[in-house]
Amino acid sequence: MDSITTLEPSLGFEIPHESDVDPLIPIHSQESHLESESLLVSAPPESLVEEQERGMGVAMDSGGPSASVGTGDPQEPVLGMEFDSPDEAREFYSAYAERIGFRVRNSKSFTSRVDDTVIMRRFVCSRQGRPTKKDPFDLTKKRRNRASSREGCKAMLQVNRRENGKWTVSRCVSEHCHALGIAPKPSPSLQKKLAKKPWELIVNSVNIESQQNGLGAGGGVAQSLLEYFKKMQAENPAFFYAVQVDRNNCVANVFWADARARMAYSYFGDAVVFDMTCKKNKRVVPLATFTGVNHHRQLIVFGCAFMTDESEASFTWLFDTWLALMSGRRPVSFVTAHNEAMAMAALKVFPNVQHRFCKRDIFHKCKEKLANVYSANPSFKSEFKKCVNESESVEEFESCWKLLLQKYNLDLNVWLHSLYVIREKWVPVYLRGTFFAEISAPPKMETMHKFFQRHSITTTTLRDLVAQFDKAMAGRYEGEVQADIASNHTRPVLKTPSPLEKQASEIYTRAIFDLFQEELVESSGFLMDKIEDGVINKFRVARVEDSSRIYVVTYNSSEKKIFCSCCMFEYSGILCRHIFRVSVAVGLLTLPEDYILRRWTKNAKSNILSYEHCAVVQSNCRKALSWRCNDLCRDAIRFAEEGATSAAIYKVAKGALQKAFSEVFAAKRGPFFNGARYATILSTFGLC
Repeated sequence: MDSITTLEPSLGFEIPHESDVDPLIPIHSQESHLESESLLVSAPPESLVEEQERGMGVAMDSGGPSASVGTGDPQEPVLGMEFDSPDEAREFYSAYAERIGFRVRNSKSFTSRVDDTVIMRRFVCSRQGRPTKKDPFDLTKKRRNRASSREGCKAMLQVNRRENGKWTVSRCVSEHCHALGIAPKPSPSLQKKLAKKPWELIVNSVNIESQQNGLGAGGGVAQSLLEYFKKMQAENPAFFYAVQVDRNNCVANVFWADARARMAYSYFGDAVVFDMTCKKNKRVVPLATFTGVNHHRQLIVFGCAFMTDESEASFTWLFDTWLALMSGRRPVSFVTAHNEAMAMAALKVFPNVQHRFCKRDIFHKCKEKLANVYSANPSFKSEFKKCVNESESVEEFESCWKLLLQKYNLDLNVWLHSLYVIREKWVPVYLRGTFFAEISAPPKMETMHKFFQRHSITTTTLRDLVAQFDKAMAGRYEGEVQADIASNHTRPVLKTPSPLEKQASEIYTRAIFDLFQEELVESSGFLMDKIEDGVINKFRVARVEDSSRIYVVTYNSSEKKIFCSCCMFEYSGILCRHIFRVSVAVGLLTLPEDYILRRWTKNAKSNILSYEHCAVVQSNCRKALSWRCNDLCRDAIRFAEEGATSAAIYKVAKGALQKAFSEVFAAKRGPFFNGARYATILSTFGLC
């Protein structure tokens, strides 16, 4: 590959540091013009409205824990309303319920003592009643950990049959004890997709023709892709893309990210995985992805790139471009494949971020590098993985590693020696103090190619692939909405009388609570022994059937801090079973705020406007203008997502937006914001 050259950046991003390749090359498809200061938004972005109408929206009541129905709307149920049949009454009540945000189910009915015909029907909110209590210790029946949506709601509609044959509303309760909000049920095809493991929905590579000299070799491939990106940006100005070209002016690498990717990163960007398949032949253009997990443990995408050049300079360009788009906010941890070029680029762009090699990628390479060892010694594979995955201390790992090499005469094996040299970059015991958002096994990155089969992608053009990829990811966004609904509108079945469990059920999402509950229940299978008393209390915790493996839990009573030698909380953000075993002894009956990671809670995305990452910058510099523009764009995207969830909420959002515009333009006419300064800012962003 010839040396890579770049185009000049036209956005006001400040690149964190100098690199061999100019890191930012945005290509804009259009210019926006503000014709007057009385500009009002006439409609939300069409693409967003279409997505919400396809079932991604949620009608939510934001006024507090309860919601009531007014009586001004003629379509609302009132006493004395008449219907020709009880079925007609139910249809009316169901339509009303769908409009304001709840579901209806049948309840009681009374029959006549004279002719045994139905004379009363009652329809209630689906959250009426309480869940049936079941004995969690009854092992005679296999039970699923099902959540219940019932929480004692009194809302209902009752109709009685009159002598004239009409059915009249005799009772009507409009008050709900819960927030209103339902989402359309996903299609069967979507349900099948959502049932798959989320990391199986990411593309690893695409097979296309004539890619030997970059994306622009034939002229049409890159041009078609860039035209598609221009179309996307015209529809959604928050869509971003950048390209890197070689000295022959051929497109070498392309990066893109939509508004949802940027928004997702603002909430869940603490742990990032960069995945990219290696070229297997000259006809493959790898798709690189920046991914993470949301508060439902679902995979989310922070950006994508097609990479025909896998040099350190290209990775540095890509990481710099991505970081600049994310406003320079670096993650806590960054995972890549076992690749020297990626590692060097990560070191340059993320100097203070914990970089880790993907353990599964290393295990996969071991199959090739140690093929003779694997075939000659069938037990080596399991012993090798046990040494890496189950060592509880650095000393235990190094001792186990040494014994393993001696047992199989591998002391002089070059590959294993190279892995040992970088052990602090991939062996879990060395990385336990860093958050990786991994609670169980890490995502199977090598199975991501199944995306093609999952979505029947047979196209060989990059443009079509990106379009289908975006369509498939829309299903993931809908899955997140469905998970939000399940977490906010169902109650999990508790298995213990512990106040910790009750508190966790109210705070965490369903997916995270299930893991929390598992740790809490499993804690009963451990023995505890206090080994140190005082302000600092230490406990030795071991499983009943395996007392040889010991964990040490330390509790500081003055600072209310607790720590376990397994470091599960530091690594995953969930307290471990060893701490739960000690919790009663130290009086830990509720979860301290320090041990509730917001990114795992139901309210992970509740902050509409977040300023925690704001910095004080000079008001007259280009960087400040760009930063403020990007910050407002993120808030506007969130506002559009929330405001388009239903027709009623859309109307409220439009009114609020018009009022906000009026206030902004009024401020511009004031002494602080004169016309000359306004023109300068428009010119800076290419808007005039």
